[in-house]
Amino acid sequence: MNIHHKAVTASLILGLTVAITSSHGKDRSIGQNIHRAYEPASMLLDVNLQQDTLNLFLSISPEAANTITTLPPGALARSLQEFNPLVNLPDDAQCRQTQKQFLVEPVDSYLKAELLAAQLSEINGYLEYECQHPENLSHLSFLAFEAIPDLKHTSVWLVSDNWQSKQRLSQKQQEVQLQPAKSHFLPDFFND
Repeated sequence: MNIHHKAVTASLILGLTVAITSSHGKDRSIGQNIHRAYEPASMLLDVNLQQDTLNLFLSISPEAANTITTLPPGALARSLQEFNPLVNLPDDAQCRQTQKQFLVEPVDSYLKAELLAAQLSEINGYLEYECQHPENLSHLSFLAFEAIPDLKHTSVWLVSDNWQSKQRLSQKQQEVQLQPAKSHFLPDFFND
């Protein structure tokens, strides 16, 4: 075996040893949860449009809540509950709000004891609208940026009967597109 082969073999053995020992570290446990990273000054918004019902689910992590406001979680939840309207919808869709609720919930038990001692809470909200003409729901304006001036952006995940999208809102872009943009590419492509 020449020197090159010995070096490659030694590197492989060393690499496998490091991989095996790091996967069996003392801080790892079976069933360890994987968690979504939070972005400071950010809110999550899930939008679900099914037939004539529009549901919005909002979530603000404890870290984001501490970044976007000095209000305690309960006061922030009450402020969002009272802020009206939190969403503007097209008038011709003829939607009416049927539910609105904001809750302060303790974080999941996966956090370490010192974080739990800080009594961190996340804020979750739910809004529901019934629409007479859901075909006219082209967009919604999300007014949480007015309710929480230090909110920098909102990550949106939209699911509807015939479309899914991921969008990002900001102070300057507060509109969620509820229908895909019409593309004229295919008709033009086939007519040429």
